[in-house]
Amino acid sequence: MKNSSIVFLGLMMLLFLAVPNATAATENNASKLTVQGDGKVTASPDMATIVLGVETQNASAAGAVRENAGLMNKTINALKGAGIAENNIQTSSFSLTTMPQDQPKMANEKQKAPVFLATNQVTVKLNNTTEVGRVLDAAVSAGSNSIQQVSFDLRDPRPQNDGAMTLAIEDARRQAEVAAKAAGVKLGRVLEITEGYGYTGPTAKNALFADISTPIQPGQLEVSASVTVIYEIS
Repeated sequence: MKNSSIVFLGLMMLLFLAVPNATAATENNASKLTVQGDGKVTASPDMATIVLGVETQNASAAGAVRENAGLMNKTINALKGAGIAENNIQTSSFSLTTMPQDQPKMANEKQKAPVFLATNQVTVKLNNTTEVGRVLDAAVSAGSNSIQQVSFDLRDPRPQNDGAMTLAIEDARRQAEVAAKAAGVKLGRVLEITEGYGYTGPTAKNALFADISTPIQPGQLEVSASVTVIYEIS
């Protein structure tokens, strides 16, 4: 009797394990239709990032660094005076190098003494895109002579991501219905969804904003989503 119970339990376990495997085999053998959908929405940026700094040249390394430090301190103080919080100003790079010198053209011509180039850059974050021009003017007036980049972004892109994803899935569904109808098959359940996001917006690079009341237009950001959807068909 004991052996019969063991055999019965063994058969039940084999049956239990066989059910998921049978389901997986059914999905693997099912006819499938794969489509890709895309969705895009636009949004007004609500934050900006500025990369700016100071470049100075001097015959001595110490002189280049000293002049740079003086102008950079004035620039940072001007940024704070324009309403930028200290924790929104971060040093992003500092370098001291020699500038390339022309090689002597004559054998008896002396090599020119090196000129040192000191560069100090900070990344500034603004939570108000309408203040970008005023902040740039303040920095340039204080001594900043290098504006590397002005970019715009969203503090919370999740609503735009959700909207773009909804459009992408609707686009995939539409394409699947068209393809199924054209092929004379019936569209079934969704077997798999793979998603991806991205967004692009206006960015100004390597510019020097020296005019008073520098005009800066935030424009619109384009938030995009793409999905790959696999449907079961019959």
